[in-house]
Amino acid sequence: MLSTSKFIRVSPRCIQTSLTASRSLVSKSNASSAATDTTVDSAKTPLELPKLNETTDEFSEVYEVPKRIKPTHDVPVCNVQLRGYVPQQLDFFADFARRAAYHMGMPCSGSVPLPTQTSHWTVIRSPFVHKKSQENFERKTHKRLLQIKDSHPEVVERWLKYLTINAPAGIGLRATKFEFESLGKK
Repeated sequence: MLSTSKFIRVSPRCIQTSLTASRSLVSKSNASSAATDTTVDSAKTPLELPKLNETTDEFSEVYEVPKRIKPTHDVPVCNVQLRGYVPQQLDFFADFARRAAYHMGMPCSGSVPLPTQTSHWTVIRSPFVHKKSQENFERKTHKRLLQIKDSHPEVVERWLKYLTINAPAGIGLRATKFEFESLGKK
C-alpha cells in the first residue's frame, strides 16, 4: 500500500507517461494508416476541446448584476431585513431576493448593509473551582435591508412567502409592511 507522500510523487509521472503514451499511439495509428503518405501530422489531437472564451447566453445573466425596475411613485410598501452569521451567504440570498422581485415586477432597492451586531460571552471552562480559567466567545450578526416600492400588497405577500420557502438555513427574515388607505369622507 502506498502512502500519500509516495502517491503524490508517483502520480505526476503516471499522468505524463499516460498522456505521452496516448499521443504516441495516436501518432502510430496515423502513421500506420498513412504509411505511403509522407505528410503525417503528428501534432493533431484526437479530441477538439471548446475554446475558453466562448460564453453561452443561457448563463450570462447569472453573473450580471440583478436587473431593476425603477419605482414610479417612490412609495415604500415593504422593508425586508435579512440577518445571518455568514456575510457571503447573506449577500447571495439578498441577490436572490432582488432577482425574484424583478421577475415579479416589483421595484426593489439594492441591498443596504446595516450595522453588524456583535455579542460577547465569557464562560468558565471548568464546572468546579477554576474561576481563572475562562473562555471568551463572540457572535457577529450581519444584516442587509431591501426596500420594495410601488407594489400591490398581494404581490408583496407572495414574494415574502416565496422567500421564506427558499431561505437557506442560518438566514432570518423580518418584514415590515406598510399599508396605505385613502382618506374618505364620512
